[in-house]
Amino acid sequence: MVGVRCCFKLLYAIVVLILLHMNNPCIGCSERERQALLALKQGLVPDYSDHLLSWGEKAQNKDCCEWDGVHCSNQTGHVVTLDLGYRHLRGKISPKLIELQHLEYLDLSGNNFKGSQIPAFIGSLSNLRYLDLSYANFGGLIPYQLGNLRNLHHLDLSCQSGFPIVHLDFPLMHSGSIYAKNLYWLPNLSRLKYLDITSVNLSDVVGWLEAVNILPKLTDLRLLMCNLPPPVISSVSLLNSSKSLVHVDLYNNRLNSSIFQFLLGTHTNLVYLELSENNLSGRIPESIGQMSNLEYIVLIGFLPFNCVR
Repeated sequence: MVGVRCCFKLLYAIVVLILLHMNNPCIGCSERERQALLALKQGLVPDYSDHLLSWGEKAQNKDCCEWDGVHCSNQTGHVVTLDLGYRHLRGKISPKLIELQHLEYLDLSGNNFKGSQIPAFIGSLSNLRYLDLSYANFGGLIPYQLGNLRNLHHLDLSCQSGFPIVHLDFPLMHSGSIYAKNLYWLPNLSRLKYLDITSVNLSDVVGWLEAVNILPKLTDLRLLMCNLPPPVISSVSLLNSSKSLVHVDLYNNRLNSSIFQFLLGTHTNLVYLELSENNLSGRIPESIGQMSNLEYIVLIGFLPFNCVR
């Protein structure tokens, strides 16, 4: 009987130790992930103060979960967040980044990658839920591999071509422009809620509306200054429309009044609609008055001669 009681106490102690270990916020990151972060640091150069100073080999800096911009899971110790937004960094992103396979949040916005292409290997970070590469001066073709990020909720690739920003302390270089030839990869992101590709050149993307239309959870769409061509409404299936859009900003493109047929026919939950500086003409549809949730609408721009007043 005494032996059974001792075994029970020992088993209880082991269970308690396991539970304490699982809930210990100081597990520390793995050596593999630490080396991946050090490789990333090696490719990035700070323009001003070194925001990556805490990333080091010294004993007091060995736990990468304590590094600036790095956050780890309390349960597993894996790196889940890498927030390097507006750290005045330039250089190249190391392919070792893909070693961070548990990464859910990646922010490289507001840095200066001098017109280099968005690395295709970012599409291998399959657990990403949040990706912000805005104002980072990327250039070239958007890699279709981003379509592999099937868990993504937030995607921001906006403003790569050198728009001035008051809170940046260095000028963004006009090294190149970013563009897409198609958006065939976009519908793979079925969990996407927020999409901002402002100032990305989409002039050759004929089927942009079809790609956006079938994203079932998309609520916020921002395609400002993308040189968007007029949509071909006949090729858009209104039956498969997501009907989830709440915020739509299509400012300064080449859209004509056919866009009303799409927006007003299916997206009745719209709260915000910006269509300024497009090629709208004709009568403003009366059905706008039936959009009971609409709080903000802007149609400012050139009024053609055939506009009915």
